[in-house]
Amino acid sequence: MKVRKKIYIVFIALGITLVSCTTQKNTFVTRTYHNITSKYNVLFNGTESLKKGEKTIIESGKDDYSELLPVFLYEDKSISGTISADMDRAIKKAEKLVSMHSITVKPEIKTNKPLSEDQREFLSKKEYNKWVDNNYLLMGKAQFYKHEFDKAKETFLFILNEYKSEKTLLETRIWLARIYNHLNEFNNSREILHALETQEKLSNYLKRLLYPTIADFHIKQKELDAAVPYLEKALQYEKVKKIKVRYTYILAQINERTGKLKKASEYYRKVIKMNPPYEMAFNAQISLALAYEKGFGQVKDIENQLVKMLRDDKNIDYLDQIYYALGNLAIKEGNTPKALEQYRYSVAYNTTNKDQKARSYLTIADIYYEMPDYVNAQAFYDSAVLQLNVDYPGYDLVYAKSKNLTNLVKQINTVQLQDSVQKLAKLEEKDLLAFIDNIINDLRKQEQEQSRLEQQRQLDAQFGREMASTGQAATGAAASGGKWYFYNETAKSLGYKEFMLKWGNRRLEDNWRRGEKASTAANFISPTGDSEFITDSEVSENAKLSNKTREFYLKDIPANDSMLTESHRKIEQALYNMGLIYKNDLKDTEKAAESFKELIKRYPASENALRAYYNLYSMYKLQNNTALSELYKAKIIELYPNSTYAKMLTNPDYIKELEQEENKVKNYYTQTYDLYLRNNFDEVIARCDHALASFPDDILVPQFAYLKALSTGRTQDIKTFRENLLEIIARFPGTEVSENAKNIVSYLDKEKPEMKAEEDKEIALKLYEASDSTVHYFAFVVPKGQNINQFIFNIINFNLDYFDALNLKIENIELNNEQSLLTVRQFKDKSQSMEYYTQVMANKAIFNDIESESIIMFAISASNLEILKTDKLAGRYLMFFKENYR
Repeated sequence: MKVRKKIYIVFIALGITLVSCTTQKNTFVTRTYHNITSKYNVLFNGTESLKKGEKTIIESGKDDYSELLPVFLYEDKSISGTISADMDRAIKKAEKLVSMHSITVKPEIKTNKPLSEDQREFLSKKEYNKWVDNNYLLMGKAQFYKHEFDKAKETFLFILNEYKSEKTLLETRIWLARIYNHLNEFNNSREILHALETQEKLSNYLKRLLYPTIADFHIKQKELDAAVPYLEKALQYEKVKKIKVRYTYILAQINERTGKLKKASEYYRKVIKMNPPYEMAFNAQISLALAYEKGFGQVKDIENQLVKMLRDDKNIDYLDQIYYALGNLAIKEGNTPKALEQYRYSVAYNTTNKDQKARSYLTIADIYYEMPDYVNAQAFYDSAVLQLNVDYPGYDLVYAKSKNLTNLVKQINTVQLQDSVQKLAKLEEKDLLAFIDNIINDLRKQEQEQSRLEQQRQLDAQFGREMASTGQAATGAAASGGKWYFYNETAKSLGYKEFMLKWGNRRLEDNWRRGEKASTAANFISPTGDSEFITDSEVSENAKLSNKTREFYLKDIPANDSMLTESHRKIEQALYNMGLIYKNDLKDTEKAAESFKELIKRYPASENALRAYYNLYSMYKLQNNTALSELYKAKIIELYPNSTYAKMLTNPDYIKELEQEENKVKNYYTQTYDLYLRNNFDEVIARCDHALASFPDDILVPQFAYLKALSTGRTQDIKTFRENLLEIIARFPGTEVSENAKNIVSYLDKEKPEMKAEEDKEIALKLYEASDSTVHYFAFVVPKGQNINQFIFNIINFNLDYFDALNLKIENIELNNEQSLLTVRQFKDKSQSMEYYTQVMANKAIFNDIESESIIMFAISASNLEILKTDKLAGRYLMFFKENYR
């Protein structure tokens, strides 16, 4: 009986379970079953995955302490990848809950009495599983952490629309506001946050979410002071220590940036006392040292504190930041030279912190730019651009400065180089050669010194390894009990620092000691400010000459009048370009004026002198410097009375009159074109002739010439039409009418190929000259894409078989974009080259593995070959060959 009773109980329990599993019935039993399963199984597991991901965000987040820390670590997009699996698991659980435990069918209420208010409200519900809205909130959070903001927003809005009476609504609004903050949709988030802030009863949990969200809202809009009270409130309710430290650090940064240095110091001290991760504590110490007002702090004490940090072994990876802080300290005290020295140390001691290196380069560049010292600024901006990410705030401005300064330095270097070589050109030959020999001797000494330093470095490294292996190295023994160098982390770290200091970042490759080709400050920057470039001492990249030969230096020195003239032309153009860059790109009118005045002083008769005068006039006019603007206005009128500039300055209506004249020509052209459309070709030709004679400098001249050619094509023969089109192509290259003329000529050549052939034949007979007794070559014109190496091999075998006594050579050059030119050389005269031609025609084996139909062959004299290389049209020469050789 007992066994039978147990069986009955089991069957009853199974029956209840089967009935309650369905979501198609809405009873107390089914609701209870699905609520319990949802909360303690599916929702619990999904929430645990979410919490795991949130913990990963807190523990793995990386911060740039030179910038204001973001309130939330999830802002870093790279983190979303590390938590993707946890968030996907949470989303999967949420989807499972909806599909298996959502109850939307209405319950049955059996009663004859009118429904009460509670019953009516109960029947009006859309969802009867009370955890479904929590489940959707879980899903939205997971999507949010994955940076799937559109999906998250859609989920949160769904909750707000479908579950208006549930407790999750307030938290959902906070998360929706966070999305709007992240997307910079501040009007939307402002409305939500204002309503939540005025809510009377908020749980501590919701306050912990709300207050940092409001702080984030203000910080993203640069409203730093407004964010402070909300961060302070967030601190009161936050329970996680790492987050509390973060809020405190942000409060310190905000107070520092808004000039409240005393308050900032208090917060930085709080951060240090909270025992944060070492990197945050280190940066708090640095910031604390600098958070003082000039004249109200003991600068020497602060400096000593930073120097003490340099000696701490724990800071070996942070030396670049400490030196950067020392530079900032010097700037606050107005000591720019010292600041530059410290910033250079920051670069020199940088190893892996690319952001800090970029920041140091950029700070140095900005200092030089403000001086202004544009040459040094260019080098450091150039290096900063190489280090910065393109999404760095202000990257475009830094890149533009680098580009403009690079162009400026190029002009400055041109002037300096040409001035130098002109001075050298004036020396007596023996003095010049002695000067060059001194340069060469200095180079050899430098290389010997570099070689000595390299040998010393290797010896030092060997000594270090030996000491480490015997346990006698002091650093190694203290740090790790005398481990072998590469197992001794402290010794290895120090060695790495020394290597980086000497050599900088080097790839593991052959000849790694050679310096970079680009002359930027990214090469090793010594603390004294000198750039130490290790370059290839033997080969000049451009001239392939050794820099230890006199020829290397003599090639740039003007040795005759034409070279000297060219040198002056380069200086003149560079001075003008410098003026334009200073004026238009750098907005440095003082430097611009210096360049323009130097140009006028040195080259008063140059073409650029007039432009320089006008630039000086316009700059001084903008500065309301009437005396100088009138001075240069008078110079322009006196020296260049017929120039456009003079006419503009003397006649206020000159531009208006010019426009009227242009409109006159435009109207004349419009009338002429209308006549063309009405087929009045003779009148069009007459009007075009008149326009070409009356308006020779007008921009519509090409259009008039083209219209005349089209009219000629309608009244005369095709040959004349084609000749007129060819004249337009030659007179107006690169214009729209030139391209149109080319298209028509191309069409005519397809329709009338005999006309093109006749023209080419006439040109060929004028271009090339017959010569029977001069040296000849034999040529093969081969289309690109053919197996030219195989063809050359075939020709060599052919030459050995039939013309071995001539010792013929083969040269391969590019004739044009489609064809290569193989020349067999050389034959004593035309007759001998034609014997070669006859033998080739009789031995088709030479064309094995080659499409022989596409190859052009001919004999050609040495002088005609040079013409062909210029003309580049083998088919044209072939006509001359057929006429004169066969």
